[in-house]
Amino acid sequence: MRLAIHKPALGNTPVCMMVVGMAAKNLRGFFFLWAKIASFVRETRRAEGCRGVYPGISTLRRLILVSYWKDREALQAYARSPVHVAWMKFIARHPDCLDLFNETYGQPVALNTINTRGGYTAAVEREEKQ
Repeated sequence: MRLAIHKPALGNTPVCMMVVGMAAKNLRGFFFLWAKIASFVRETRRAEGCRGVYPGISTLRRLILVSYWKDREALQAYARSPVHVAWMKFIARHPDCLDLFNETYGQPVALNTINTRGGYTAAVEREEKQ
């Protein structure tokens, strides 16, 4: 079997990548996390400027989301959206229920994907087709 390595041309298009980790600290947080995560991912994908969202399960209590955005302004606008604000309100009201972290990065310098197009590679290719 031969490896297929995909190397998209990154160009000068501004981009922003965000990694979000969420962990339930108790039963209330667990139920909130699993009751709301599908709509959170769906609404994030629909957000203006979102190029892709890739959720992952670390454990039953911990989820990771990687999202790609057109630019920082699009990500900041999403942070003020109703779906994001609802999560922040829950965390503010119940700080003992969920742990949350996020990290934001700028445009990658180099990028490779092996055997499948995904993540930023797929987002770049979708942008090029438009």
